[in-house]
Amino acid sequence: MDLVGVIMNAGEGLGVYRAQVATTSHNIANANTPGYARQDAVPTETTPDEEVGINGYIGRGVALAGVVQARDQFVETQISVAFANSSSSSAQSDALSTVTALDPQGQGGITDALGKFYSSLRDLNQNPGDLGLRQAVVQSAQSVSRAFNLAGSSLASARSGIDQNVAELADKTNSLLTGVADLNRRISLAINSGRNPNDLLDVRQNDLDQLAQMIGAKPVPDDHGSVNVVLPSGTCLVSGIVASQLSVQANTQNRGHYDLVFTPPDGGKSTALNGNELGGQIGGIIAARDQTLGTAETNLDTLASDLSSAVNAQHELGYALDGTKGHDMFAPLTSVQGAATNLAVDPALLANPSLVAAAGSDTSGPGDSTNLQAIIATEDKQLTGGLNVQQGMAKLTSDYGIAVNMVDDSAAFDKNLLADLTNARESASGVSVDDELIHLTAAQTAYNALSKVITTTSTMLDTLMKLI
Repeated sequence: MDLVGVIMNAGEGLGVYRAQVATTSHNIANANTPGYARQDAVPTETTPDEEVGINGYIGRGVALAGVVQARDQFVETQISVAFANSSSSSAQSDALSTVTALDPQGQGGITDALGKFYSSLRDLNQNPGDLGLRQAVVQSAQSVSRAFNLAGSSLASARSGIDQNVAELADKTNSLLTGVADLNRRISLAINSGRNPNDLLDVRQNDLDQLAQMIGAKPVPDDHGSVNVVLPSGTCLVSGIVASQLSVQANTQNRGHYDLVFTPPDGGKSTALNGNELGGQIGGIIAARDQTLGTAETNLDTLASDLSSAVNAQHELGYALDGTKGHDMFAPLTSVQGAATNLAVDPALLANPSLVAAAGSDTSGPGDSTNLQAIIATEDKQLTGGLNVQQGMAKLTSDYGIAVNMVDDSAAFDKNLLADLTNARESASGVSVDDELIHLTAAQTAYNALSKVITTTSTMLDTLMKLI
């Protein structure tokens, strides 16, 4: 190799170390950038160029193999699932923790109101003709109605609030899906042109992480640099450079609450996705809405309807102080659905407490409490599910509390697992400023040495030229 060749090889080496310094600078600048993966400018030894002596070769220096990302694919494969699980359980926990109307220890709750209602009936049984005691019965019945109203409204409001979250998250998900499809196009073009678009890969990975958190979507790489995005059920949200769309639609079979609707990119038939097909935050809040909260709301309505029917059925058989019959204590309900929020004392009874039907006949007089005793007995009557009203309420609150505790435990476990994987990702892909400074010093030292090679070789070339 001649002296000019030595200078050229050294110059190529300077380019390699310049790239390493530039990459190190880029890493340090993004040390605190979310989603950034450390990049390495990888040098590679060139093929020997000149044979000298016996089996001796003089190399041609160094070349830049490329600038690559530092990512542990084993960790990356697991972390999307961890993001989805943690977001789902945390979203459920947050949604359920806002509902306090089913707290069995809460003052003024349904359990407390029911106890005072039957206690007022027992007080009236001691003196059935007392108008003050009759007024107390009406007021305690009104307290029962209000307690059911409050609990029912609280559950309904929580479920409606989740609907708004689903709609907002659907819009954000659509934006991310469109972004991933566009990034697939740009990344594929760069790779097919022989380039490695690391910064675009970081942006796409950040979007994929958010999709895992929002809807439990999983990335499925193809052979062309693109990443397809699929739901846990296998429904494809992004295929190459084409993105599907999500929307919300009221479901009349679910009290008008929103279904998440999938529309394929070709504009084909839209399909409502059920909760089992979803994950992440959307899947978590829908599970909270339709499973835990939905079950509690249905059971509460059933309990309110059963209580109203049982009390009214017996109350209608008795006689008021004026000897009339057929009065209701609670206003008749038109359906079981919504019974808790619609439960109310009958307006006629509210206006005239003397209509409390305590007597068993129209001739027995104001001291008769035969029918009142039968009304008191409804406290122990088996309702839907084989339990009386107090037992039914205790089971409802117990079931809800158990469900909340299970979700809270899952959220804590998933959060810890995600933290472990996030730390593993940071260890593999994060930027250590101290390490980068070491790399910077090494590149600077090599650069200075190669500069010395060029200076020395140039002097040798000048000497040679003078001899010629």
